[in-house]
Order: sequence, then C-alpha cells, then structure tokens
Amino acid sequence: MPERQLQEQLDALAVELRRGLTIDSVSGELLAYSAQRDDADQVRISSILTRHVPPEVREWELRHAGSEPGEPVALPANPEIGMAARVCVPLRWNGRTLGRLWMVGSSDGLERAVLLRGADTLAELLARAADVEVRPRPPRRELDRLVRRLLEDGQVEAHDRFVAAVPGVVDRAVRVAAIVAADDAGAVRPWCPAEFSALSGSLSADLRPLDGFLGACVSRTYALLVVARGDCAEDLRPVLSEIDRVASRCLAAGTRFTIGVSDGVSLGPRSARDARAQALAAAELAVLDPELDRLSRWSEIGAYRVLLDVRDRIDDVLEPVDEAGPSAAMLLTTLETYLDLAGDVQKVAARLSLHRSSLYYRLDRLARLLRADLSDGMIRLELHAALKLRRVARRTLK
Repeated sequence: MPERQLQEQLDALAVELRRGLTIDSVSGELLAYSAQRDDADQVRISSILTRHVPPEVREWELRHAGSEPGEPVALPANPEIGMAARVCVPLRWNGRTLGRLWMVGSSDGLERAVLLRGADTLAELLARAADVEVRPRPPRRELDRLVRRLLEDGQVEAHDRFVAAVPGVVDRAVRVAAIVAADDAGAVRPWCPAEFSALSGSLSADLRPLDGFLGACVSRTYALLVVARGDCAEDLRPVLSEIDRVASRCLAAGTRFTIGVSDGVSLGPRSARDARAQALAAAELAVLDPELDRLSRWSEIGAYRVLLDVRDRIDDVLEPVDEAGPSAAMLLTTLETYLDLAGDVQKVAARLSLHRSSLYYRLDRLARLLRADLSDGMIRLELHAALKLRRVARRTLK
C-alpha cells in the first residue's frame, strides 16, 4: 500500500510541477519515477530502464549534493554523461535521510516551495514502506501555539508539551530567529494588516518542510521562529536563506527587514526566553545600526552584547555635540562613521561622500566641542560606546 501511495503522490507532484521526477534510495536504487515528459534526458531514461543510477551519474550527484544533503541542492548539467541540470531534495524523516527526490531542470521560488511540501509527504510514505517508526506529527497550528506560549510566556507546561510533540529536541541545539521590518526613519515598524495575515498564514506552513524547522508565531511587530540546527555558519546559512525568501514574499514590496538569530541553546523555559531576547536584540539592532548585517546573529553583533548589559549609561559624554545646533546630527553621524571605520579618513570620506578637507574640518570641530583628542584610543572607546548605547536605548522590542 505505501508503495502505491508513493507512486500516486509522485505522479500528482509531477503533474503540478509539469516536470519529470524520480526518487532514488541513499544507495542509488531507483524507487519510483513519474510519467515521461518532454524534459527527459539520457540519464533519466537510463535510470528507468536499469532501475539504478549509473555509477558516473552517482559520482556527479555525490560531488555536488553529498551523501546526505540536508537542504535542496541544484546540480549543474553534465553534457558528457547526458545529464541536464537537476534539483535534489532530500527525503528525511525523524532526522534520517531515506532517499532523494530529483526534478529535471532548475526551480524558482514557487516550484521550490511545492517541491518541499511534496517531499514532506513522500518522506513519510518512504518511512512507512521501509517500516521506519512513523510518529504522527502534531498539527502545525498546535506547534505554533506551543512556540508562542514557550517564547512569550516561558510556560513550563508549554515546554513539556513541546518536548513531547517533537521527540529528540532536547538533544539538539535550538535557536530562535526573529524577523522585524524597518520604517523610513530606521526604526522597527509594525506589520500592516496584509503583512500580518501573510506571515500568520504562510510563514510556518512554507517553512515546515525545512529540515530543523520547529514552529513560528507572529506578533504585531515581529515574527519568531524556532529551528534546530548545528553550530557552524554553513548549517545556518541555508536556514536563514529560506526564512529570508519566505519572509520577503509575505512583506510589502520594497520593505527592508532584518533577521536576528540567537545562540544555540538546550531547550528549556528559561533558555527559550533568553534565546528570544537575543534574537529580537540582533534583529532590532540591525535595523537601528546599518553597520550590522541584515541577517544578524547574536554572536556577531560585537560590543552591543556588552552594551545591552550596561546599567550606568554614559550618554552625557556626547552632550557638547548635541548642543551644536542644526549641525549636531551631521556631526554625530560623522563621528560614528569615523569610529566605525577605525579612523580611516579615506574610507570615511568615501562613505560620507565628502572631500577630505571637509572631513578634517568636521573632525576638528568635534575635537573642539568635545575637548578631546580623537586619536586617543581610550577616548575613542568611550565615544564609540556612547554612540552605540544611544542605539541600544532606542530599542522597543523586549
């Protein structure tokens, strides 16, 4: 029965995509294939006839997709072996790769989303066919409700139910990601009604097939997601890329938005709240400070991690510049850029589109207003910290 259902699902997916699809096992055995289409190449025909992936094709696949790809991979064409370009989607269930779904040709964003949704169903059918333990997955909306209660309220009950619903999550490094949008003034803005509706309806649904995605919730001014991935940047890059792609489709055209990611934590009520705070801080500070990456990890926001814990503000060190009249904002921007770029006059002039003589004039005025030597390292540190503390003080997401 699972084999027949597997074939039916594959055929239905091929019709929806209008592409030729095949499924092979991790060892290269052909498990299923859709009806022949005009996009068939020599490799597809040979695999169907022999019921096995030819060695030279297998070598090409492993070179580009690896033995157990965690994410969809695009393979380039190889005319020497009669192979057109392909997209490989791993079929994973309960953390185990059971096979690979192949689509002839390249894919756009919509096709990729369809492939990922189809792969989720095909992976479950493969698991049943192989007598792999198939635990029923909790409904998406139930997981999202647990995510909200865990992250927003820190409920112990929500944590216990979440752990029960996602077996093995306590043994994995869990991260929280936050998405926020920026207004024209460089501050976080709330979602408009259409954006809120799109994020609430599509964010979790579209990302659920993503390996490691656990759930999401949407608030008035931010969206939070929970993912279980490794510690290295390579593990996080495809996750951030997919979150970025889905979010951009949900938001109004031209919207600048940022994504903040926490450190990996062992899931618990307290650690979940801490990870939430890290993700929100990284995302919001990336809005407030253009020097930070738009896809910002807590571990990479530098001195802001220290400044967020500072209780005794040193904001008054900038008071002489604040009192400089209409030119105060321009002088503060010049000072922060100068310090951000480690005093490199050439880079600062280029960043601010200034002639060097104009920059030197501004720096001299700043030195006189502050009564400070801008070449002194300790003075630079104090001024730089004061400027960054002002950005921290503008935070609204807690």
